[in-house]
Amino acid sequence: MVEDRKFNPETGKYLWVEREETKYVLEDEDRMQFVFEILRGETTPEEIVKKYQISSANSVYSWIGKYVSQNEVVTLQPQIDDDMANKSKDDQIRELKAALKQANKKAELEELRAKAYDKMIGLAEETFNIPIRKKSGTKQ
Repeated sequence: MVEDRKFNPETGKYLWVEREETKYVLEDEDRMQFVFEILRGETTPEEIVKKYQISSANSVYSWIGKYVSQNEVVTLQPQIDDDMANKSKDDQIRELKAALKQANKKAELEELRAKAYDKMIGLAEETFNIPIRKKSGTKQ
């Protein structure tokens, strides 16, 4: 329980009122989803902090750094043909669907990572007035 201070216009005084506090337990998948939403421009770190009662926006920014720079977020298990041959068609389909879902997540993460790096480079060029990207037509 948390206490909030509320103004009572009838008495002209402030009262302490108890309210139920909702605590969110965030899993890695939740955090990753928030990062995806932020990188897509659907929400901001500040909105995530407010909605899920996170300690600070720095926590959200650290998630962004973790998931954008992480080498492997989704691991794909190599399938062995002999192993698949011993399974029923339904099990094979279920496993292949799971592998496809993981591959799609990985592809989406890589696309978001590329966009994040592009934004970071753009901000660095704008902030420090230093050209970072190579210009087309220049000799290497």
